[in-house]
Amino acid sequence: MEQLKATEEELRSHLRDRARVAEEVKSLADAETHWRTERKAWEALVTRREELVARQCERLTAESGGAIRARVERYSNADDFVNGLKSALSGARVPASKLEALADAMATAADATDAGALHKLMLEELEGLAEFEPEKEAIEHRPQSPVLERLGLTRANLDGVARILTPEEWLTLSLTPVMSDPVFEYRAREQEYIPFRNASAGQQATALLTTLLNQTGPPLIIDQPEEDLDNPVMLEIVERVWEAKKKRQVIFASHNANLVVNGDAELVAWCNYMTAGDQSRGRIEGEGAIDVDETRNAIKEIMEGGEQAFNLRREKYGF
Repeated sequence: MEQLKATEEELRSHLRDRARVAEEVKSLADAETHWRTERKAWEALVTRREELVARQCERLTAESGGAIRARVERYSNADDFVNGLKSALSGARVPASKLEALADAMATAADATDAGALHKLMLEELEGLAEFEPEKEAIEHRPQSPVLERLGLTRANLDGVARILTPEEWLTLSLTPVMSDPVFEYRAREQEYIPFRNASAGQQATALLTTLLNQTGPPLIIDQPEEDLDNPVMLEIVERVWEAKKKRQVIFASHNANLVVNGDAELVAWCNYMTAGDQSRGRIEGEGAIDVDETRNAIKEIMEGGEQAFNLRREKYGF
């Protein structure tokens, strides 16, 4: 009877263990399903971000009149992904250059679809290597990794990855996005573009001013735009100011008379020092329209090219 009682207790213990293991297995299955659902939602948000950035790039290109070409380079910034991979594989004896080549392969893919598919395949193969246990399984049973091999990793490299990479580190990698970055170019000639950072200060200022003046929105305040622009370009900007005034209020702080006179400023305010010889404090000395004598005289006296600006206006408009 004692043996029977002990046997029955052992049986109940096994049944409890079986129920616990079954519950754990179910929990793990649910966890994987939940993770995949959440990952899809996360991927959708990443895609949505890229679409919004691409839309803003199209808008910037249009508002600059084509002077700026803005576009999105898909999967072009894999720095975080590669750095995470280097950290996770420290000790695996995989050259950093080979890990960086994985990022280059995505950046140089034919299009975003190919780059995304390549990223997915790399993650799938890395997952297989992370789950492989060399201590328990023969190395010849290591999961095949044709994509990683095609991108330059040798069998010895893959053995090192399988030995070092853990499922936890793979999970972190799987949630490290390969970003798509906006690229900005300047139209130097028709159908010829250079990186925007390589354009001259005047070219950059002209393109950005054009963009700002083509936008609608709250009052636009610009401080001394003439610093990077010569007079012929300033006259082009003046013509854009006429159109801009129909869409928003524009306020300039400027020493360039062409901007004020030929831009048809509706109100001009000029300043002076509070105390003669004390250049630390200023005040508004006067204000008025450009057809008021006091305002015209202040423009001629204070602003650069004041007299010439009025002469140009007279030649162009007759007054």
